[in-house]
This record gives sequence, C-alpha cells and structure tokens, in this order.
Amino acid sequence: MNEPTPTTANPTTTDVLIIGAGPTGLTLACDLARRGISFLLLERSTTPSNASRAKTIQPRTMEVADDLGVAGRVLTQGRVNVPTRRYDREQVVSEAVELAGGAHTTDAPYPPVWLSQPRFEQILRDRLAELGGVIHWGSEVTDLQQDDDGVAATVTAGPDAGSRTVRARYAVGADGGRSTVRALAGIDMHGVSLTDQRWHLGDVRVTGLSRHCQHLWTSKEDGLLSLFPLPGTDLWQFQASIPADQAEPEEPSLELFRRIFAERATVPGVVIQDVAWLSLYRINVVLADRYRSGRILLAGDAGHIHSPAGGQGMNTGIQDAYNLGWKLAALLDGADPALLDTYEHERRPVARNVLDDSTTRLGNVMRTAAAGDGPSAQQGLTDDRTTGLGIAYTDSPLTHGPGAGVRAPDAPCRDADTGSPTRLFDLLRGPQWTLLSFGSHAVQQTPDGPRTIRVTTDLTATGANTVIDTDDLAHHAYQVTGDELVLIRPDGYIATRRPADDLAAVLALAATNGL
Repeated sequence: MNEPTPTTANPTTTDVLIIGAGPTGLTLACDLARRGISFLLLERSTTPSNASRAKTIQPRTMEVADDLGVAGRVLTQGRVNVPTRRYDREQVVSEAVELAGGAHTTDAPYPPVWLSQPRFEQILRDRLAELGGVIHWGSEVTDLQQDDDGVAATVTAGPDAGSRTVRARYAVGADGGRSTVRALAGIDMHGVSLTDQRWHLGDVRVTGLSRHCQHLWTSKEDGLLSLFPLPGTDLWQFQASIPADQAEPEEPSLELFRRIFAERATVPGVVIQDVAWLSLYRINVVLADRYRSGRILLAGDAGHIHSPAGGQGMNTGIQDAYNLGWKLAALLDGADPALLDTYEHERRPVARNVLDDSTTRLGNVMRTAAAGDGPSAQQGLTDDRTTGLGIAYTDSPLTHGPGAGVRAPDAPCRDADTGSPTRLFDLLRGPQWTLLSFGSHAVQQTPDGPRTIRVTTDLTATGANTVIDTDDLAHHAYQVTGDELVLIRPDGYIATRRPADDLAAVLALAATNGL
C-alpha cells in the first residue's frame, strides 16, 4: 500500500470541502476532479485505514467504478463467486457458492466482487492521484460556520500546527458514523442499537486453511463463525457472533480469537498466527434526520449506519457520492439551486430501505443459525435486491414520464464507423449527459447539448456517434419498439423517454436540470 505523502500546499479557498477520505469521500473527490471542480479533501487520520470493515463491491457500485475508470483494477485485484465451505466442527459438510454469487449479463456486466475496503480505497486513491487530486492527511475540521455564500471551516493539522480557516462554496461530511460534520451542522440521527447482535471482528493471518473459499461454522449454541480470505492480501476476515446471553462480551484479542476457533471449529492443524486489526462490533441502525443543512451536506455513514448484512453499507455511501457529485458541479456552473434538494430526496429513501432490509436479513440469519439451519443462515444475506441494480428514483423531481427514473442498462453493440465491438457503457462513460436516439435518423450533436448517440438495427448504417444494435439487445434492454429518445443523467439514470420528434422538449429538460 502506498504511504500518504505530506502535502505542503494548504489552500484557503475551494469550491467543495470534502471531510473524510474513506470510500465515500474518495468517490466524490474523483468525480469532482474529472469535472474540473476545485475541492479540498481532508482526512483526520494520518495514514489510511487497514481495517476490512467492508469487503463486497456490489454490481451497481462496479458500474460506478466503470464510469470512474477503475472497474478493471477492481476485477483484477478482487474475486468473484467465492465458495463457502461449511463445517460441523471439524467435519466438512458442504461447499458451494452461497453468498454474493452471480455472473454478468448483457445489460448488467458486473457480478458482485469480493475486495476488502482498504484495497478498494487504494484503487480510488490511485485514481484520484491520476486525476490530479490530493489528500490532506492529519487534517481535522473543528468548526463550521456558514452564510449565504459559503462555508468557513476551521482546520487543524496536529496539536502543534495551529489552525487555519478554509472557505468553500459547499462542505460535504463523509467522515463516518461519528461524523464531526453532522454534529457541527446540528443534524440529529435517530434509530436503535441491536443489543442482542454483537460480533467479534478482525483481520487475522491463518495457516492450515485453503484460501480458495470462505470457511463457515454455525451452531445453535454459538451462532456463526466465519473466516474469509481477503483477496490480494495474506489476511483473513474473522467474524464471530457473540451469544445473546453473554452480558458483557470479552474485549477482542488474539488469544480470544484463538480460543473461539478452538471451541467452535476444532479443525486440526489450523493456527491463527496474528491479528492486524480487531474490533468488538455493536450494531446500530440509525438514519440522519436530513442530509443537508444549508451548504453543508452528509454522505455515506455520516448519514446512515446499519447492519452489515447484505454488504450494502460502503456501496450505499459510494452511490451517495456519485449522486451528489454531478449536482454540485452543475450548481457551481449556475444551475438552479433547487437541484441540490434532489440529493436528499433521492438518496435518503434508499438508505431507509437499506436500513430496514439489512436489519431484517441479519435477524433472519441469526434466527436460522440459532435453529441449527446452517445452510439457510447465509443464503438469505444476498439476492437481487442487494446488487443495487434495482435502485430507482421514479418519484424524483428529475424524473419525467413513464419508464424514467431507473438505471440505464448496458448492451453490446458495434461501432458503425469502425465495425469494432463496443458497449453502451463505453458511450455513457464520462461526466456528461447522454441522449440515446433509437431509430432511423441521427440527432444533430450540439455544442452545449448532451452527448448524442444513435442506436439503430440497420446493419448498413454509417456515421459518427452511431452504433449498430446487431442482436437487438439494446432495444430489448431499453424496451424500445420504435423511434425514441432516451435522456440519461450523468449518474446513469434515465431522466426521460420521449418520441423522436420531441427533441426540443428533451433538450430543454436537460438544460433545466443541470446540463
């Protein structure tokens, strides 16, 4: 892992102040950087975290990674379809892919990918550096004041460095569940603590187990014990549920982890050598009352904290940032300030649904494990809902007409000029709005309009910005039967669908929504 380099430049003004350089803050920084928006990315820690708090990159987040130019790196460093080897004490009883399984399809090209959060953050840091971005390590925001024109943040860089004031047009708190930004903005969180669902977690080094699969033990008495090999490392993620009747759980330690394994697994020849990170994890399910206070916004765990069941936490934060980035850029370019209101309108209900869904999933897992139904315990953790592909903004002010507000699917096509194979995602990639023109006539590209692509089944078609839907897969994915215009937002959601002769209305809609 690359060590952070000291930053000597300390700007005092910027467009967007991002507080927190975890996956949410890094995603937002990458998106703003490619748009040419000035930002300052602050991280209170002096070095990157090495804790694998999350380890699943869901398909929708992989599509975000594709747009940011890092999907290939995630696939190279991660793994897909990791099988689970299930045990009864030392006896192997089954081995199969049970969790976050799946394969790509023509309209959804990415399966879930297993990759630890530190590795994914490193990929985003590398991408940010390529885009010219810098992380200011060891920088903590201690005060935020705002007025009609912007936010003034007091920033300290260590006990002996004093403080400075940074002025920004907007500030985004991506600083985790104990968010300082949330507290300074006066935004409350409400929810519950699941006191009967506690876990010992850690990243450990183990000898004597095959790294090609997860190793899982379940029992009525003890619940779950899992050792999962973290791709690209020599570490395993250790997860052990704490029995509900244990009033005060032991503090995690190497000795405790070894004892848990010896008592629950009893597999000979396996040794937990050492621990790189450990934690006593108490599950909170809480949601911020709002995501915005004037020019201060929340994203990721600063706005929502929930059960890890289903692997949706980090993914939800990344998609928060992806939704917010293009809207901030549009506002800074003169768009209607009301555009920023759609961030909370669209993303807070998603978090609410994830909170409810992940809590239900974890409860079901613990009940089935307690009943001795090991095979069912884990299989209910992931399904089509946890992929994120079904997230939609059908009631958003930015959604117009039937068939809009949903994710824009992918499809393989052929470039009409070169004959080379291409994908719709190749054409959507980038910070721009995109207009897909299905039908017999190309739409003229305008300097200030969306990127315009003609999609046709005419095998003899030629011309720039034209693709041939040779197998009718694009028409099928978009459910197009005639000449139609499909306007796609910068974050890959369909804004509207209109008849081909309604171009003026489509362009006007894009212009009023931040084009």
